[in-house]
Amino acid sequence: MQLAAALDEAGGDPGLRLAGLVGLARVHRARYARDGDPAALEAAADAYARARRLIPRDGLAYGELLPEWGETLLDRARAEGGRPFASAAVRVLRESRAAVPRSDPRAGPRLLRLAVGLRLRHTYEGDLVDLREAEYLLELAVRHGPHPMDRARAWRDHGDVQLEIHAHTHAPDRLDRAADSYRRAWRAALEPDDATSDPAALELAALAQQLRAEVLERLSRPRAALDAYRTALTLLSRLPTSDTGPLRARVQALEAAL
Repeated sequence: MQLAAALDEAGGDPGLRLAGLVGLARVHRARYARDGDPAALEAAADAYARARRLIPRDGLAYGELLPEWGETLLDRARAEGGRPFASAAVRVLRESRAAVPRSDPRAGPRLLRLAVGLRLRHTYEGDLVDLREAEYLLELAVRHGPHPMDRARAWRDHGDVQLEIHAHTHAPDRLDRAADSYRRAWRAALEPDDATSDPAALELAALAQQLRAEVLERLSRPRAALDAYRTALTLLSRLPTSDTGPLRARVQALEAAL
């Protein structure tokens, strides 16, 4: 491989070795995207780890390397046999979050990724502490997120976490919180002036309302659920490639039952 040869030629030059290792990691990630072999992600993570040792903590490259490394570990943790990599992903994503101040525009997405890592580790370990930390991080992401879509994603994930906590505690208020979080996600997604012509915003808003409707059904509030389903259907109908059949069927079933 040419990059491996370049690393040998770089010798003791840390700048060249850093560039070579990051390039090598990206090649391995591309291999995984092409072939789906988890070993490629492990090779990428190893290259990032070696690159990390060449960067001082106050170096600009330090803060830029960590999100890529953390995302690679997240992908590996999601793949077959990924359980041993979940804690490593959380560790690197936690470091990535700490590398930028809360006022930095990059802080919100890093908070979201760390929350994803904690939730993934929870699926393996079942530790409620991970969910509570994810909940806190998502609330931070909402407060400090400058972009409505980032806040919408954080509120959607916050709603998901409420349901995951409810599965542990069975506390009814968690369902109420989930419904409220999904409502906030819907409103945030439609906040930008161009939201009604943005497929990503429409899709997220529709999903948030559909998830909210499902929770409202669990709360035995069928009329409110029907309103939320109808809103989701209206939003999805604006997307030419969306499949509205299942949602339309649910609306018709609720209408018939009321």
